[in-house]
Amino acid sequence: KFTLGMTVFMCLLGLPMITRGGIYVFQLMDFYAASGLSLLWCVFFQTIAICWVFGAKKFYLCIEEMIGYRVSMYWYVCWVFLAPAFMVFIFVFYFVRYSPITMGAYHYPAWGEVLGFAISLSSMLWVPGYAIYYLLSTKGSWSEVLRQGVTPVIKPRKEAVMAEEKARLTYQDVRDVELNIEGDLSDESFDSYDSKKCLGEDL
Repeated sequence: KFTLGMTVFMCLLGLPMITRGGIYVFQLMDFYAASGLSLLWCVFFQTIAICWVFGAKKFYLCIEEMIGYRVSMYWYVCWVFLAPAFMVFIFVFYFVRYSPITMGAYHYPAWGEVLGFAISLSSMLWVPGYAIYYLLSTKGSWSEVLRQGVTPVIKPRKEAVMAEEKARLTYQDVRDVELNIEGDLSDESFDSYDSKKCLGEDL
């Protein structure tokens, strides 16, 4: 039902774009949503979450475990420094060099630009919005809440734990990246396993 509802909803949203003036609506959506700041904004925070919260070294070793060899350190530098720096530069440059949207000789009215920025903010505000909500709704001091908010609480699936242990027993030199498991893999030990160990120790 949810999938059907979303399909119908997205279809209705797309209908204005196939009308005679639909190209103007499409240009507005493309300029402010599809290729605008909202995508860059979300990707920036995803990069920060993976490389600075989860840890670029852990992510680097996860890639090694998945593909079987170490990738060039160039990618590590890109993840940690170059990619965030370029995204911040593009974000700032966008506003410095911003010019109102046009479609050929047609200049969009002021309310069209406001609508465009509203479309962008509809996806951008969720990132800082949830951060503020989390800080205000979670009990504890600011430092405790912040530390709890950036601490992963992922609990691995039992199948993943067993596969990791089987690989360790088969290949003794396999590096354990995400799971730091000792002892047996019985149901009792798995259920009592601390989820904070899922991501291993800091490298």
